[in-house]
Amino acid sequence: MKYSNNYTSKYPIKPKAAIVTFSIPQEISPISPESRYVIIEYRKRAEEILIKEGLDILNIERFIEDRKATQEVINHLTKENIDSVIFQIGVWPSPSLAIDIINSLNIRIPIILWAFNETRVLSLVPACQFHGAFDDMGIEHEFIYANPEEEKFFKKIKEITIASKAVRDLNGMNLGLFGGRYMNMYTGTADPVQVKKLFGVEIIHINEFSLVEGAKRIDNKKIKEYLEYLHKKYGEISAPFDVEDKSIRLYYAMEKLKEEYDLDFASVKCMLEVQGEYCSHCLSVSKHIDEGFIISCEGDINGALTMQILRLISNSAAGFGDVFEVNPKNKILSVVNCGTFATEFAENPKDVNFPEQMKSLVPGDGTGMTTSFICKPGRVTIARLGRINGEYVMQISTGNALKLSNNNSINKIMPHIFINLDNNDVDFFIQNCRSNHLHWVYGDFKNELIQICKILKIKEIIC
Repeated sequence: MKYSNNYTSKYPIKPKAAIVTFSIPQEISPISPESRYVIIEYRKRAEEILIKEGLDILNIERFIEDRKATQEVINHLTKENIDSVIFQIGVWPSPSLAIDIINSLNIRIPIILWAFNETRVLSLVPACQFHGAFDDMGIEHEFIYANPEEEKFFKKIKEITIASKAVRDLNGMNLGLFGGRYMNMYTGTADPVQVKKLFGVEIIHINEFSLVEGAKRIDNKKIKEYLEYLHKKYGEISAPFDVEDKSIRLYYAMEKLKEEYDLDFASVKCMLEVQGEYCSHCLSVSKHIDEGFIISCEGDINGALTMQILRLISNSAAGFGDVFEVNPKNKILSVVNCGTFATEFAENPKDVNFPEQMKSLVPGDGTGMTTSFICKPGRVTIARLGRINGEYVMQISTGNALKLSNNNSINKIMPHIFINLDNNDVDFFIQNCRSNHLHWVYGDFKNELIQICKILKIKEIIC
């Protein structure tokens, strides 16, 4: 049996930008009669570089020169699933035509105003007029003055379009909440109306013990096959057989229920209910995140939302852990979890061990099979959605994960990630940790997160 990452199965990661070109009806510049060909050349270069950067491009050949052309392009754009619109400014077009297009589009689609450095067209002159008109009318947009091969052109457009794609994909998703709030943690709770209005996500509450009941009905053959797969791929598996059996059963029960309820991601309460009475969700959470289905622990809705956003912009696993320690001298943050880290975070699958969960964490006999390893080194982006006076904010940080020993940790069984923070102000970082939980992905996605905050109109806090 084959088990593999499945990130792109339901929500393809490739974002799509549209390039719309504005000019004047005369189609020629006072300086050069070849201006149309120059504009087309620059548009082609832009398309080629953006495709090379991983974007899908909707190239509309028709120039926007009058109201008739505007309507044709509006009809085209509204039929496509686009994540950003690039307004290429040619020879002295009218900003009113661009505003007509903007008014017809989804309010959350980012607008990018592009002027290129070419004296035969004088793109910058009318672009400044567009920029001022947009600001005067309160139209959010990004103004880029660069040629296609410049990093500030393609990097900014890529960041904006990826962020917009994540927001668009998030809209309409179902978040399955298995169980309720754990230990009166306010920071993990959310207003379902606010979540639906802001993120477009529907919270579907499901009795957590439906997972236990489903687990008991899983065929023994599946358990045996999955256990063989784990032993073959990973390191030491030392949990007792009955713990292994229940852990795998919960994995398959989640597989069934996520299909039954058409879930896109989930959160499980686990502690003090299913954990203790039956078995913890650790193995199920870890392996589902490996396979592209995000699950947060302790009924943490804001954690699940943060992780899903991180997954959508990175197309990779997102982490869930507790803020264990921040060393003020070396700026090393350690994040620990009882055993749900995605195995993708390990440098080698054989570094991942599966022991039995610490009995001191569990009120009853329902321990679980947990992951245990130190996360691989690499660039990481940290994030967490929270609220200040009921309004959402996002904490955003960056740093480098280090392969350190956890000899000084309170527990060598739990998985750890050690991150050398970029920000020297550790106190500022701590002051903006509004939850015991933090989340991360490998790679630098700070700018994409900032763009998401702009689109959603929530405050970003860089710390």
